[in-house]
Amino acid sequence: MSSIAQTIAILNFFLLLSGGIGRQQVYRNDEFGIPVPIPEGAQLCSIPEDEHDHGPFFVLGNAEPAACNDKPDGRYIAVFAGYNAVDDTKRLSDFLRWECVEIGGGHCSAAPDGLRIAGMKTMAGRVNRNDGWMEVCVVTQAGKADPNFDASVPSINYDLRLHTTGSHVDEDLRTFRSVLKTVELSPPAWNTPAEH
Repeated sequence: MSSIAQTIAILNFFLLLSGGIGRQQVYRNDEFGIPVPIPEGAQLCSIPEDEHDHGPFFVLGNAEPAACNDKPDGRYIAVFAGYNAVDDTKRLSDFLRWECVEIGGGHCSAAPDGLRIAGMKTMAGRVNRNDGWMEVCVVTQAGKADPNFDASVPSINYDLRLHTTGSHVDEDLRTFRSVLKTVELSPPAWNTPAEH
């Protein structure tokens, strides 16, 4: 056996032992309690070293690795978590409205049916942008309330977003639904948030 073939055989053996073959990879964020399997047909982008990890970013379709650098210009699914620390987004309905206007670039309209995370109170909306892109977002909140902010609301806001076009919406919604079905949002016990 040639040395290249031996090297490949050894690497495959270690991947098999470590569970890397035949098992779906899972993105994890312990700070915000986000484990989510990387969906089929999506590529997980790495977080730049100079940015704080707020959740996974998946590019969709036949994207090359460089697509991770061009996030706004392609189809993607993003899961973003942040501390619930401003009045504009402290209630779930306000959070959805803010996400549609500030991130999606328009007012919320009805989202496709059935977009939710099991066991969590969620709201969903859609923005059909003038440039042909569509934003579909599902928002939820979790975590022990921060008594220093508002003891009546959860401490973490989660935005799960699909950025797609009308010609890809059916295909991309299948992937987005699989993320909603498999994501688990369970933040650890409250700690004072670090400055992010």
